[in-house]
Amino acid sequence: MSFLDPEISQVKHEKGVDGTAKTLPLLLEVGCEEIPARFLRPAERDLGEAVRTRLVEARLLAETGTEAVGDAPLQTYSTPRRLVVHVPALLAQQPDKVEELIGPPVKVAVDAAGRYTRAAESFAQKNGARVEDLGRTVTPKGEYLALRKTTPGRQASEVLTELLPAALLSLNFPKSMYWTAKSGPRFVRPIRWIVALLGEGKLAAVVPFEVFGVTCGDCTYGHRIVGAKPIRIADLKDYFNKLGLAHVEINGANRRDAVSKEAPATLDDASLKLVKDDELLEWIVNSTEWPRPLRGGFDERFLHLPREILITVMRGHQKYFAVEDAQGNLRPGFVTVLNRDPDDRGIIRRGHERVLTARFRDAEFFWNADQRISLAGRLPLLENVTFQARLGADGSYAHKIRRMKALAEYLCGQLEELGKLSWDLRSQILRATELCKCDLTTQMVQEFPELQGVVGGLYAKSQGELEEVATAIYDHYLPTGAEGASPRTIGGALVSLVDKLDSVVAAFAVGHEPTGSSDPFGVRRQANGIVKVMVEFVLPVALWPLVEEGLTTLRKERDGHVDRLREFFRERLRFYLETVENCRYDTARAVIASEWKNPADAVMRARAIEKVRDTEDYAALAAAAKRTRNILRKSASPEEFKSGELDPGLLQEEAEVELYRAYTSVFQSSAEGRAIAQDYEAVLTATARLRPHIDRFFDKVLVMHTDARIRKNRLLLLRLLETQVFSNVADLSEIESNVGASTTGSSSS
Repeated sequence: MSFLDPEISQVKHEKGVDGTAKTLPLLLEVGCEEIPARFLRPAERDLGEAVRTRLVEARLLAETGTEAVGDAPLQTYSTPRRLVVHVPALLAQQPDKVEELIGPPVKVAVDAAGRYTRAAESFAQKNGARVEDLGRTVTPKGEYLALRKTTPGRQASEVLTELLPAALLSLNFPKSMYWTAKSGPRFVRPIRWIVALLGEGKLAAVVPFEVFGVTCGDCTYGHRIVGAKPIRIADLKDYFNKLGLAHVEINGANRRDAVSKEAPATLDDASLKLVKDDELLEWIVNSTEWPRPLRGGFDERFLHLPREILITVMRGHQKYFAVEDAQGNLRPGFVTVLNRDPDDRGIIRRGHERVLTARFRDAEFFWNADQRISLAGRLPLLENVTFQARLGADGSYAHKIRRMKALAEYLCGQLEELGKLSWDLRSQILRATELCKCDLTTQMVQEFPELQGVVGGLYAKSQGELEEVATAIYDHYLPTGAEGASPRTIGGALVSLVDKLDSVVAAFAVGHEPTGSSDPFGVRRQANGIVKVMVEFVLPVALWPLVEEGLTTLRKERDGHVDRLREFFRERLRFYLETVENCRYDTARAVIASEWKNPADAVMRARAIEKVRDTEDYAALAAAAKRTRNILRKSASPEEFKSGELDPGLLQEEAEVELYRAYTSVFQSSAEGRAIAQDYEAVLTATARLRPHIDRFFDKVLVMHTDARIRKNRLLLLRLLETQVFSNVADLSEIESNVGASTTGSSSS
C-alpha cells in the first residue's frame, strides 16, 4: 500500500453525459480502542487488501497491476486508534455483467425439421429466457445453443453496504476480542466509531451499515487529550486537515519522519547521537498519533553498569532511545517520545527521570546481588529449572547441559580429527557449554528475560572466565533465525549449535515438531540457526551422524525419529538455499536430492549449479538426466540394471563407444578428485564436455534393444551416467529445462 499526501491522492472524477459522476472516492475509517503496536501494520495492510479484493470482485475497481481506476493507488493509513482505507476513484455503478451461457448441443436441441426440442426449451426456461432468444456458438466440441445473459450493474452505494462489513469481519488477528458468543465475530479491540463516505464535499454520502452494534456515520474523533467531541468530515482532504488540528497525524510515514528528525534535534551537543534502534522507532510510530520527542537525563554513576543492561532498561521497560557520544560510549541521557505536546514546566520530564532512576537502581541491585554466586556455583540450581516437562526426569536445564556437553565433546572430537580445532579451544568450548544456561537462575535475567546469554557472558567476564568462554556464552543464543546475526567466534558457534540441536531433537522426541504453519516452540527457527551456523563457519561435520548423536544423548528410541528429523532438516536446508542464498527452487531441490555431506557442502553445490545452469550445455544435460531417469524408472525393470557391471566389449554402436570413452576420460581422471575437494564448479565444467556425446547417444542408440545382454549393458551405462554424471554435484533431473529435439528423439526406448 502507498502512503501519499492527500493533495497527491486527489483525482479528477469522470462524469457521464447526464452530469452524474462515473467515479467516486471512498473513505473508510474504523475507530477502535488502542490497537497493540505489533498488530497495527498487519491490520492496516490486511484491511486494505480485503477491501481491494472485494471491490475488484464486485466490478467496482478496475485492476491495472496494483493500481485502481484513474491510475491512483489504493491508500491505507493507521494510528493506534484507527484503521483507514481510501480509494481515490471507484465506479459509481457496476458495469453490466454480460455472460454467454452454453446450452445443449445443436444436434440434441434442434430436430431435423429445425424445431427446438424439449432440451432447448428446458435450457431457456432454466435461465428465464424464451427459446426465440437462444443463439448458437461453435466450440472445439461442436456447435451448441447459447444464451447471452445481461445482469444490470448495481449502484456502488448499494454494493458497499454489503461489501464493507464483510471486509471488516474477514480480518484475522493473533489475539482478538469477541462481543457475544465465543463462536461469533471477533475484532482486535472494541470498535467505537466507523466512517464510510462515498463521494466528496457536499455530495458525499454515508454508506449505511452496522458492525458490532456500531452504525456508520460521517464523524471521526481526534486525539484523546483534545476531547471527545465528534468531528464531521466531508472528504479525505477535510479529514486530514481536521485531524491535524485535533492532534492526529494519520500518515505513519510522516510520524516516522517526524521522530527520526525531531528526536536527534533534542540533543544540544553536536557530539552526541541516539543509539540506532529501528525496532524501537517502529514501535513508537505504531503507538502514537501525535509523536513529540522529549529529552531527559539520569545520574552518571549508573554508567558503571554494562551498556547492554542500561540500554535494555531504557528500551525494554520505558521505550527510550539511549544517547551515546562519537566514540560509542553511553552518556547519561535519553530521549522519549510522548503521544502529546511536551509540558513547558518539565513535570513530565521529571516524572520519566524518576521512573528511570528507580529502574536503574533495581538493575544495579540485581548486578551486585547476582555476583555473590559465581556461574559455576549456580550449576546445582539448574536442577530445579525446567527445560521440557515432557522429558520427565530428564527435563531440567541441568540435564540439558549434560546432553549439550556430550554433543560438544562429539563435535569437538570430529573437528580435532580434521585438524580444525585445538585442544585449548576444545576445553574453552566445553567450559562455555557447561556455564551457558546458568544465568537463567539470576535475578537480572528473571527481570530482563531478553538478556539471556548476554548476562551470562557479562557475568563470566566479570568473574574472570577466559575471553573465549565469556564471548561464547554471550553469543550462544545467536542466530535467532536464518537471517539473524551469527556468533562472533567458532566457540560461540559450536555452543549455539549443540544448544539448538538438543532443543530440536527434544522437540521431536516429545511430539512438539512443527505441523503446517504451527510452530509454538520455535523449532523451525532453531533448525534454521543450525543450518546458518554450519554454513557460515563452514563446519565440515556430517549432519546426519550429529543428529543421531543428539538422539543418543537424549536416551530416546531412535525408531521413527531419525527419518522425520532428516526430512525436517532437508526442508530447512531447502528454505535456506531459497531465502538466504536466493537460489531458484529447482536448484535447491536438485541439491537436496544429491549426496551432500553437510549444509556448507550443499551451499557450495548450489552456488556452482546457479553459475552454470543457464548455459546451453547444462540445459541439455538436465533434459538428458530426466530422460535417463524416466527410462530407468519406467521403461526398464530394476533387475536389469541394479546388479552387474558394464562390459565395454558389448558396446556396439559408435555413439555408445564414444560416450563411454569420454566418460572414462573425464570421470576417472580429474573430475572425481575435484568432487572430493569440493571444487564443484570445476566438476561441472568437466561434466559439460560430455554433453555432445550424450546427445549423440540418445539420437543414435536404441537403449531397449531386443537382445537382453545388449539392453542390460546399455541400461548399466545409463545407470553410470545417472549416478556419476547427472548426480555428481546435484540431481540434474530436478532442474527445469526447455531443451527440445536433441535429447527427445524416439530412438532410446
